[in-house]
Amino acid sequence: MHMRKGPRATHISGNVIVSDKVMFETLISKKELVVAFGVSNSFVNKLMVEDGLPYFKIGRAVRFRVTEISNWLEKRRMM
Repeated sequence: MHMRKGPRATHISGNVIVSDKVMFETLISKKELVVAFGVSNSFVNKLMVEDGLPYFKIGRAVRFRVTEISNWLEKRRMM
């Protein structure tokens, strides 16, 4: 799927947006992560503070990069 934005094209593939030489992965909200994990909001806060769950602060909003969350989970996988 291609989107035109001004004189340059933006390419969207899966959850990654590529515009010129910059690549942005779609971010999810804390609410979306809570639903995906099936845990409480306070438990996600605990994971962020105590267990190094990677996140971004954009103003007052907290966002998570899906690939970083997947990598973080994989490191905690119990065999």
